[in-house]
Amino acid sequence: MASRSSGESTATRRPWVVLLYFYLAALIGLGFLIAGTTTALFGIKDLAFPQLGISSYSYDSALHRDAQGTIVATDSERAVARQSAIEDRRRDGLDSVVNGLILAAVGTPTLVWHLRRARRVGADEAPTPGPSAPASPAPTPPTPPTPPGDGARA
Repeated sequence: MASRSSGESTATRRPWVVLLYFYLAALIGLGFLIAGTTTALFGIKDLAFPQLGISSYSYDSALHRDAQGTIVATDSERAVARQSAIEDRRRDGLDSVVNGLILAAVGTPTLVWHLRRARRVGADEAPTPGPSAPASPAPTPPTPPTPPGDGARA
C-alpha cells in the first residue's frame, strides 16, 4: 500500500520536509527578533520617560494612613515615594532593554542561518533541463535593413 503515489519516492519528498523545517525555524527566529525589538523599545521608553507610567495611586499605597484609611503623609514623604517609583520604573525599563536585546540576539542568527540554509536547499533542488529536453540556442534578433545612403548612389 503506497502512502502517496507509487511514482513518488522518499527522496523526492524529503527536500520539501527539509525546506519546511528551515522556513519554520526562520519564522520562529523572526518572531524572536520582533519580540526582542519591541521589548527593547518599550524598555527605552521607560528609561527615557519613567514618569509617563507613574500615577499617584501606584505609590500612594505605601504611604501612611490613619484609622479611616485616609493618607496622612507629608508632601516630602509623597515626593520621596514618587521618586522611588520613578527609579523602580527606570530599573524595570533597563531590565526590559536587556531582555529585548537578548531575544533579538537569539532571534537574528536563528533567522539568518535557517533562511540561508533554506535558500541553499531550494537552489540545490531546482529543476535542471535533462537530456530529454534539448537546450535550444537563443534566437538572434533580426538585423534592420540599412537605409540607402549617399554612398549607395555612386
